[in-house]
Amino acid sequence: MKRFEVGARVVDPTYGFGSVVAVEDAYTRVQFDEHGEKKFLTSLSKLELSDEPLPPPSARRKARRKKKATAEA
Repeated sequence: MKRFEVGARVVDPTYGFGSVVAVEDAYTRVQFDEHGEKKFLTSLSKLELSDEPLPPPSARRKARRKKKATAEA
């Protein structure tokens, strides 16, 4: 089974480059450079270690959540 260390740089085919922020029993949480934080079932993830360095703070973006639409009467 794959095992990542907190702080490791990883790459995912869908979300690109990111950093591991938490490792739980069966899950790995990754903060992606352009897509925010995602939680993966480690055994099924397609995460791979990367040699890509952490981007400078000015290049990092935080993912924004969309506001929920409210029903109007």
